[in-house]
Amino acid sequence: MSGTLALAVLTHANRADAERILFKEGESEVFTDGSVGAFLSWSYGDGFPQPTYGVAPDGNVIIVHNPAGGGWSLPSEAPLLNDPSLPADQPVVGQGRVNMMRVRSGYVGTVLGFGARSAISPTTKVVGYLQLWAFAESVGQRMNVRNDPDLRQGYAKIEGQWGSVLAGRTHTLFSRAATDIEVAYGHRWGVGFPPSNESYGAAIVYAAPKIMGLELSVGFFDPMLPDTGGWFGTKYPRLEGELTFERTFGSTGKVVLFANGAIQEIYRSGYCPPPTPANPLPCSTPLAGFGYGGRFELGPMHIGVAGHRSVGIEPDYLPDVHLAAVDAAGNIRTMDGYYFQSQFVFGRFDVFAGANLARVFLTAADQQRVPDPTDPTGTNQVIPQSVIKYQLGIHGGIVYQVARGLHVDLDYYRAQAAWYQGERQAIHVFNGGMIVNW
Repeated sequence: MSGTLALAVLTHANRADAERILFKEGESEVFTDGSVGAFLSWSYGDGFPQPTYGVAPDGNVIIVHNPAGGGWSLPSEAPLLNDPSLPADQPVVGQGRVNMMRVRSGYVGTVLGFGARSAISPTTKVVGYLQLWAFAESVGQRMNVRNDPDLRQGYAKIEGQWGSVLAGRTHTLFSRAATDIEVAYGHRWGVGFPPSNESYGAAIVYAAPKIMGLELSVGFFDPMLPDTGGWFGTKYPRLEGELTFERTFGSTGKVVLFANGAIQEIYRSGYCPPPTPANPLPCSTPLAGFGYGGRFELGPMHIGVAGHRSVGIEPDYLPDVHLAAVDAAGNIRTMDGYYFQSQFVFGRFDVFAGANLARVFLTAADQQRVPDPTDPTGTNQVIPQSVIKYQLGIHGGIVYQVARGLHVDLDYYRAQAAWYQGERQAIHVFNGGMIVNW
């Protein structure tokens, strides 16, 4: 049993079993875990910001600058702009409004896990585990498109007094503990803000045995490439590590602290000339990230905090920032993020609230100015791309545990994005539905 689903169920062990044993014979057993459900989700707010338009010297409407990276391109009703500075015979559309209801899966989709474990000696056991994820909603809202499942996890693991070794597809170590907080104290039984994105990859991971509450995990992961830019080559695996400390106190108290990180090199493909002022990109550059935080539990109160700083890696903090790791010239950007999550358990009710912030920092290339295409003299200058500056999420909700394994959720999420040249977007999402887990 592993991954975010396992953590969430184990965290709420009084609410549901961690797994179901299907077959047991001697020291061997086959088990399953999973969840299924759906929610009515209403998204209302701003459409994606549109470009800033101007009039060229020849009288045509042209784009002065574009918003780049981040934000959410949900379908919107976009009105024609009534801008007296633009020619009436060349209309352009504005930002528009999002108003959309869907029936969709939650933060954790439909999950089906199967595993088998067996003891091969008094102190050593082996585990094999597969976890499939799928989503209730249709792909692209087209009913005739097949909704294929995703092999989110699949690994072999051997455990002993010396620790454990895992080989296969699993959750990345960098920012893993932060998303575990989101699952344990936030939207495990709800939705939050779509889409959610968690990082999984092929890896070989060694976890040392716990010593006085300390546990160290180190792994070699299949190397990654940024979504954009001129970087197309890798040579060596991505090295990731995580150090955790856990200590319980009293009958209901727990403290968990963690620090994790990742580092990897990426390369330009083909012939790579030495960097020059006209072509400043190096032939290789590192991707790296560092995360930290902790969890605190005392009776009905559960609190989690996390943070990260990264270069060229977009961690899976909600709300996710996409297409922001690399600038238009191929330079790697620096990003950071902060996350707070609270949960209070009152009998069968879980009440939760939290906030999270992700920021993107400009490179020198992002700040370069070019001649204003609307200025016939060529003296004015503008920045052609408005880079995403930050994304902020504020959320809250309530979960009612109807019975063992049945969870009814109502939650709200406000997602806000801002760009460096003033564009803004805010979306309100209201969700309600239920999940059954085993």
